[in-house]
Amino acid sequence: MDIVTSVRLCLKDLYAQDLVEMIERETRRYDLECIEHPDHPDFHQAWQILWDAFGPAGEMETEDVVREMLLYDRFSPSPTSGTFIRYFLIVARDQKSGEIRGVRDGRVLVNAKYAADVCVVYLSHIFMLPEARGSVLTYWLRIAPVELAVEFLFGLNQRGLFALPMPDAPGRYFGMMIDLAAEVEFYSPDDRLSLQRILFYGRGGFDVIDPRHFPYAQPDFRPLEEVRATEDRPHPFMLLIRRVGRERQARLPIQEARAVMDLIYDDFEIFSGDEYLQTTLDVVLDRLEARAAAGKTDVALLPLPTGPKDLGRLRRIFRWDVFRRYYPRTPIVEAYLEGPVRETIAANPKWFEEAIARTAIELAAIPRRVYANRERGFEIDPDTGLAIERVPR
Repeated sequence: MDIVTSVRLCLKDLYAQDLVEMIERETRRYDLECIEHPDHPDFHQAWQILWDAFGPAGEMETEDVVREMLLYDRFSPSPTSGTFIRYFLIVARDQKSGEIRGVRDGRVLVNAKYAADVCVVYLSHIFMLPEARGSVLTYWLRIAPVELAVEFLFGLNQRGLFALPMPDAPGRYFGMMIDLAAEVEFYSPDDRLSLQRILFYGRGGFDVIDPRHFPYAQPDFRPLEEVRATEDRPHPFMLLIRRVGRERQARLPIQEARAVMDLIYDDFEIFSGDEYLQTTLDVVLDRLEARAAAGKTDVALLPLPTGPKDLGRLRRIFRWDVFRRYYPRTPIVEAYLEGPVRETIAANPKWFEEAIARTAIELAAIPRRVYANRERGFEIDPDTGLAIERVPR
């Protein structure tokens, strides 16, 4: 007979104000500020933090470009597409020390020509300083841009620049469909960080737009003269999407998928030029067009794993398989397929499966004391009468 059992907590039991109080306590030590002008005293440091993390791989804009983004008039539509773009650079500051602990940047994008009720919040880069890693601040930097998006939509409507479906309902995002979009590396067992990022977004309600029909690539953000002198190197990424309030929908309408792609690339065009953009844009739009021509109206949203019991979801986003099947042979794709992973798989065809099994054991050893909903997978052990821990699908 057991003489003690572990007590878990179900979030459904909390009163709404309990959540408010918990979040207030967790976030009290941090201030979140949005830098609105490059003359702000923390601008250079915030940019430098992101540049050090993403610049060497060609995944971050130069300081001059980011300055230009902040100075760009958000209430003036793009002269080529008519897209409204609001760049944001958020810093999280420790109240006691005054030091920056995290930085997030991205864009809010809308264009009624593509979709009158879709607003894309493109989450470009996030970096947490070591002192704040593993804290709740990471989650707030993931969703803070939604507040900026709501404010931007309201400002556009007030100026008569964009018609909101429900202009008197800010609590319902004015009737707009808010899509949070983020780029993440496809999974590979030899890339430990890729799994951490995938679990982070999977637990946050994000899905992958099926790369079979949406082989997304981030443009090469190096200076144009450097790209011309070497070779264009677009970065193949998963495009993750959280359709706020619609997270349980497993299909993405093709029209909405097109709008997401067009909006993100309109932003790239403003600050990167279109010399090398059209090719990678057309790869995705052509795949979507072919699917529409075949009579299909949507594409699949692939769920991400959230814990040890659903790691099988990684198979459909295994970098080796996705690159071979769905992507053109660009320099980065070619280098990966011809690199060490090729030899590893040749030597051990079960490399992926064995890596997943080891990872599942490691994750299962980490106790989970809080769960979301009793309606999902609640089960009682018939021998002990105790609840069996289950991971929601």
